[in-house]
Amino acid sequence: MRPGILPVLYALGRPFGPLYAAAMKGRVWAYGRGHLPSRSLPCPVISVGNLTLGGTGKTPHVVALCRWLQDRGLRPAVVSRGYGGKAGRGPKVVGDGRRVLLPPEIGGDEPVMMAEALSGVPVVAGSDRFAGGALACRELGAQVVVLDDGFQHLSLQREIDIVLLDACRPFGNGRVFPGGDLRESPGALARASVILLTKAESVASNDLCLLRHRLHEILPAIPVFASETRPKGIRFSEGGGDGLPQRLSGLDITAFCALARPEDFWLGVERLGARLASREAFPDHHPYAPADLRRVVEAAGRKGVAAVVTTAKDWVKIAPLWEEICARRQNGPPLWILDVEARPEQGLWSFLSARLALGKETLPWQSR
Repeated sequence: MRPGILPVLYALGRPFGPLYAAAMKGRVWAYGRGHLPSRSLPCPVISVGNLTLGGTGKTPHVVALCRWLQDRGLRPAVVSRGYGGKAGRGPKVVGDGRRVLLPPEIGGDEPVMMAEALSGVPVVAGSDRFAGGALACRELGAQVVVLDDGFQHLSLQREIDIVLLDACRPFGNGRVFPGGDLRESPGALARASVILLTKAESVASNDLCLLRHRLHEILPAIPVFASETRPKGIRFSEGGGDGLPQRLSGLDITAFCALARPEDFWLGVERLGARLASREAFPDHHPYAPADLRRVVEAAGRKGVAAVVTTAKDWVKIAPLWEEICARRQNGPPLWILDVEARPEQGLWSFLSARLALGKETLPWQSR
């Protein structure tokens, strides 16, 4: 879906937004009263979710959370719906912590990306997140389940709800789907355990302080922390090691991605000093075809760029196709993959340590 189409679709869906918002509130009420079943796992669940339809940088924050848990001697597992794949109800083991077992067309692009990035962390996909979490605890040795994109998945109980808000546009366009990009009304934030303002590096410090103050006024009992998403390194598709992100400085490049908010990617490479000679945005979770990549390569050739740059999420889907295209072209620009990492404020980790009672001799869930 091209970006220019979304405003038209939201305008058409605007009359139905209040109905959808009411249905979501009714659903929350039904779960809260026990009219809809919600099950618990034998280990704690930490949900990382959104209020909007996407674009908050959820995946790098799931990765950061899992690494933090590992650093504290715990064995986490990620449970994801596997959007964009064909896992169905699942559960399907995308990665067992040692190797990736499923391709992105089955497991989903983000679960495969996380399975590649997280050594020692199993990743399970499927719409039945309870079954996925039970499998992770029973067969994969998980001590903590990290529920990917789980804020609205109320059929699985959780100990902690981390809700991400894009600091640049925390409430999207201000309207609930299908009239906008909010999954629920902002009042749903009252269910959160903690709010994390992502992409803080893109917001002036005064504006960030005002947003924090606004949230504290509305939700005084819920802690609010900020997080930055920063470039981590460059990988080269042809091999030969990794490079520093600053290697892009001063280069003319072609960039492409399939993200909910591609403009964040464009801005990120420009901040590194690169000049965008051409760019191509595909729909989020786009299943790439050879023609898509040929179009990107042809644009890069016309511009005479130094490199073609994409994201880790896109690379897991295009790697086999890119090898095929490389075999047919000669003297074309190389493909580089820009990796990013999330850097939350220390306050988030202190909050999680307290909630999980880390540092005590007996952890509260060990008796379950």
